[in-house]
Amino acid sequence: MSQRTDGRGPSRRAVLTAVATGGATAIAGCTGEDGDGNEGDGDDHGGEGEGRGTWVETQSTDVSSYNVFRIVDQTSADRVARVKDPLYELDDDDNLSARLVRDYEVNDDFTEYAFALTEHAAWSDPYGRFTAEDVVYSINEVILGEDNWAAASNVGDWRTTPAGETESVDVEVEATGESTFAVRFPEPNPGFVLEPVLWAFQAFMPRELLEPYVEDRDGDGLDEDDAVQSLSYAGNLGAYTVDTIEPEARMLTVRNGDYYRRSHEEAADLPYFDAFEFRVIREESTRLSALQTGEVTTTHVPARRRDEFAAMDGVQVVDVPSAYVSSIIYQHRGNGAWDGWDDPAVRRAFTRATDVGSIVDDVLHGAARPAATYQPEWSSFYDDSEVDRVGFDPDRARAELADALPDGYAYDGDVLVEEATGEQLSLTYAYSTGVDDVEVTARFLAEEYETHLGVDVDLEGVPFDVLLSEFLQVPNVADAREFDMLAGIRTNTYPRSPEATRQFWDPEFNAVLGGYPDPRGVTELLAEASRATDLDRRQGLLAEAFGVLSEEQPFNFLHFPDDVLGYRDDVEFGEEPSPWWGYDRDRWRFRPE
Repeated sequence: MSQRTDGRGPSRRAVLTAVATGGATAIAGCTGEDGDGNEGDGDDHGGEGEGRGTWVETQSTDVSSYNVFRIVDQTSADRVARVKDPLYELDDDDNLSARLVRDYEVNDDFTEYAFALTEHAAWSDPYGRFTAEDVVYSINEVILGEDNWAAASNVGDWRTTPAGETESVDVEVEATGESTFAVRFPEPNPGFVLEPVLWAFQAFMPRELLEPYVEDRDGDGLDEDDAVQSLSYAGNLGAYTVDTIEPEARMLTVRNGDYYRRSHEEAADLPYFDAFEFRVIREESTRLSALQTGEVTTTHVPARRRDEFAAMDGVQVVDVPSAYVSSIIYQHRGNGAWDGWDDPAVRRAFTRATDVGSIVDDVLHGAARPAATYQPEWSSFYDDSEVDRVGFDPDRARAELADALPDGYAYDGDVLVEEATGEQLSLTYAYSTGVDDVEVTARFLAEEYETHLGVDVDLEGVPFDVLLSEFLQVPNVADAREFDMLAGIRTNTYPRSPEATRQFWDPEFNAVLGGYPDPRGVTELLAEASRATDLDRRQGLLAEAFGVLSEEQPFNFLHFPDDVLGYRDDVEFGEEPSPWWGYDRDRWRFRPE
């Protein structure tokens, strides 16, 4: 029950490099819990060598930014991906799907990766050809710039802590030619290509555009640059070019006839639409009506209405298993939050008071699987023998919470009170609006925590973009709006490369998602796993890490919801449903008549 705002686009960076908005979440790892859909005119159909028709994709919320260094949500990342390709994608067999990166090599000890770029990409005038120096300069001078002057969201991706050291160091990135660059690590990193670092990487711009801002360390100036916020610098790096941006309403892009991939034989006809439009439609009922009447090419369908839409003429429904977990994020970073969250026994008590089974069955109609830790059970790195399943047990939850309460709190009968005032403990539960499942779950849990734990829950619903910009992704976390619990986002568990989840647990980087202090060293276990060249050792370390997380409950892990997506029945995909659905969506088209 988090929000996704896409029709499953190819860009899957985590908020924070991993948040999405979706049907129950793109902190770039995050997504919202609405599944936003795509609208098309449906009258024209894609043909070989030319674009036909317009695809209009709905989003439940507006973008947070077009500044690729600060993007933390899937909504923004998806828009950018239409007009500027990431460096590369991965197909559903974990092979590199070439974009701007055409190929790579790695040395025998997995400490150096060499990447080769296309020679056919160029920025808009006056920035010239796209080169390796653009990528390297963006990483070294902006993302890794002194004191993070640019407020880049993915600094942690480019820092590593060698074994036995306590301080992190910068990853070495060097241009080795006009179209080649190298990434070097102080220790083996065998899974790097599968990590969401260069995979789906968008955080690069022309060096010439960046240089004056780097010299002045002017992050806000860069953020406000007209070229940055209009994406007018993108040239032929994307399948489409920006025609119109109307804040809070839409973004219209048109087919890029100079798209660099057309110079490569395997993509000579791409893309297959004349235009691609994103339209903000905040209400779920309105998005569904648009699909039902044939105005919309695709939108997320609530699980409770799956069969209804699957039976409609002119509609096809695709069930996509998700690697994103819906959780309740606890506030560990202060900001007026309850100090009870400091104790894992308190967090476990709240998990025991959470009837996930009822949420899955009654709210999501079975279209989800309960989560016990920060990895889906189908992952190669999930080991049930290491996982502590903290199941629903309200009587035990009340007893455990009573034993673990911090000083100054006690039960007065069935009510948990602050002893100094005698007032009932009230906790703020912030959640994203616009998705019925998220709101229903919020109301359900407020009643559950009142009944089982004697805690008052103050519900505060806000749009997903506000949840990101005012509660989470705030340059100074002391300025963030207060909350005790936060829901309505999904975060990526990265089953291909679970080591990438360390961004959520590392206190150096995780303040944006609650600031869990990691007292049991999950970050170190994941770092050690990333260095392991022996698969059995890697699996053992990851299983141990996810076992610790199941015991610690830094978040209240709820469930892994399926994405139930409705499409016009004249859409052809060219791929089978999988967690990586949409990795090559530029090949999607309307079926020829």
